[in-house]
Amino acid sequence: MLDLSPDTNLLDPHLIPSNSGPPHQLFDAWRESDPIHWNPPSESYSPPNPATFVSKGFYVLTRHADVREVSLDQERFSSHDGGPTIWDFEGEQLMRQRAGLMGMRPDDHTATKALVGPPFGAKELSSFYPEVQQVAEEIVDSVAKRGKCEFAFDVASKLPVYTFCKLLGVADAMREQVFTLGNMLADIEKRDDAHGEDYAGPELMRIGNELAQEKLESPDNSAMSRLVHGEVEGRKLDAAGLGMFFVTLAIAGHETTRNTATHFLRLMSEHPDQYALLRSDLDKYLPNAIEEVLRHSPPVIKFRRTVTRDTEVGGHQFRTGDKIYLSYAAANHDPAVFDDPHTFDITRRNARKHLAFGVGPHFCMGAALARYQLRALLTQWITRLPDYSIDGEMEMLPSIWFNAVVKMPLRFTPEAA
Repeated sequence: MLDLSPDTNLLDPHLIPSNSGPPHQLFDAWRESDPIHWNPPSESYSPPNPATFVSKGFYVLTRHADVREVSLDQERFSSHDGGPTIWDFEGEQLMRQRAGLMGMRPDDHTATKALVGPPFGAKELSSFYPEVQQVAEEIVDSVAKRGKCEFAFDVASKLPVYTFCKLLGVADAMREQVFTLGNMLADIEKRDDAHGEDYAGPELMRIGNELAQEKLESPDNSAMSRLVHGEVEGRKLDAAGLGMFFVTLAIAGHETTRNTATHFLRLMSEHPDQYALLRSDLDKYLPNAIEEVLRHSPPVIKFRRTVTRDTEVGGHQFRTGDKIYLSYAAANHDPAVFDDPHTFDITRRNARKHLAFGVGPHFCMGAALARYQLRALLTQWITRLPDYSIDGEMEMLPSIWFNAVVKMPLRFTPEAA
């Protein structure tokens, strides 16, 4: 871990890889003496992708209470005005951000969520869970006899994309293409022309729109079919909304489920006492262990809000137009909420108070599905390949947005034929 100075800039994409995770040493210092910290634009920050530039500084919120307050109030703190990410998008890119569920105006967001939300509700998902179980089993089958694998992409990243494809009615023959494009877009910060919005975003939009047209002409019981034919208060999703919904799910599944599953096995390897406890009663401990992993190592470390009028939060006066960085990683390690917050404890009673899925109107719509995917995949792995070990160097994504492991080689006793 690096020794970080209080003026360290969060725009350094190598900060997370260098610290093997979010810079909690820095967040602790800020929370103690400067809990609403000004982070200036960095002259040394060279965006890996030209689209991901930052021209304006921002305020970093490190207290759980402040992150929660701002998240709950879309009237004062907009995810639409400047978009939901810390980057300063303009023109068509900003319009694309605003078309997505995370960047809509509050009224549009409420109506759209009412339309797209039912397929992700508990009642709807309960009938879909056998599909998740089957896919999780197939994915572990694909590596179980090898004795080794690269877990992040050989295993963890496939489940969310494959189940997302099944849920929306994407043909199995298309899922590898969606998988590849989703990876490209999730890794937008990589310096590679093949990775980013200019190619993967429009291509996923095209696939989403073609799927919507297919379901319009041939309705079925898929979530996309219900979205195309459904309406709320006379509203239907237009082509841009349908396309961006498809894109949002393609990214969200990658970053939440892929990285949480990978961090889960990493943390269990680093804490063998916790792993032994987990294995002593998997049904009892697994659900809360997943919550503790989400709290301890959230996959998405921040989102943005833009102040809509002069206002005050946590004793700080904000001005209209100010940018706010909601630090979920810092909030999840706030000692005012979590005792001994840097300790990994799968029996933590209030682990579920984490903000890894957000809170308020933009709470992750797919949280229930993500939790079930994680339970299904991790149950398969732990019961069938319990003696795994990390077999080589892990690689983390240079990013100012994601706490992402992109390479984690594992070795284990091969499952008998």
